[in-house]
Amino acid sequence: MDKLKFNPPNCLLLEGGTSMDRKLLSLYWGMCLNCRSSNGPCFECRPCVQIKDEVFRDFYFLGTGEKIKINEIRELRTIYPQKPHFSWRLIVIADAQALRGEPANALLKSLEEPAPGNSFVLLAPQRESVFSTLVSRSFIITLNRQGGIYFDEDLEALFKEMADFVRTGRGWLNKTSGQNRLDINQARQIVARCRHELISSMLTQESHNLFFLFSPEAGYQVQSIFNKAEYCLSLNNIRVDVVMEWLAVSLWKNINQREKYV
Repeated sequence: MDKLKFNPPNCLLLEGGTSMDRKLLSLYWGMCLNCRSSNGPCFECRPCVQIKDEVFRDFYFLGTGEKIKINEIRELRTIYPQKPHFSWRLIVIADAQALRGEPANALLKSLEEPAPGNSFVLLAPQRESVFSTLVSRSFIITLNRQGGIYFDEDLEALFKEMADFVRTGRGWLNKTSGQNRLDINQARQIVARCRHELISSMLTQESHNLFFLFSPEAGYQVQSIFNKAEYCLSLNNIRVDVVMEWLAVSLWKNINQREKYV
């Protein structure tokens, strides 16, 4: 999504995961589009905070287990041609699989007549349950079907060991090389898991989450660490162990430096 924001599609379809996963990702997308930092979301500027708290003036969330009515879509059609108050208006349709008949056709007409500064987001368990003409006009992002990002037992244990290192500064470094050396796919999965955990933590503030240790103000800096790790892992002949050691140490330093000033 961080790259997609530079050329936003008119409509995103987020499928898979849990209903909460899909909603959190839609909020994150709204932050990507409206954050005042060009490399955001930063989680601390006014648009990011307002989107997180769901009080952003250009945020519309329709459908929470109830059937979406034609009047709701018609009301949107009077709003979305207007210029957003900030950068982008975010229109999220939860349970998009329930859109049928007149409401679906009215939304389709809106997608066929796009107005600048509007981003529609459809949330559904799977694309096959959504009106096919809406799917055909959407950029699709698929989440893990079980919700979030989960590993097999061995990789889950490695992630937890890295999390322990981030908290304590002990262990982990002997797990990335030699006989325990991570391969490129395992490393990429761990970085993806870290990014998912950060987004979840910043939006829900769940205290059991590793990245609850990071303040919202640190969100942008931590995301930059993940971006650099992902970039390095995309290079040819990269030392995976060096990248993963750097990732863990950088996250540990971020927490350690923060605690010095608390």
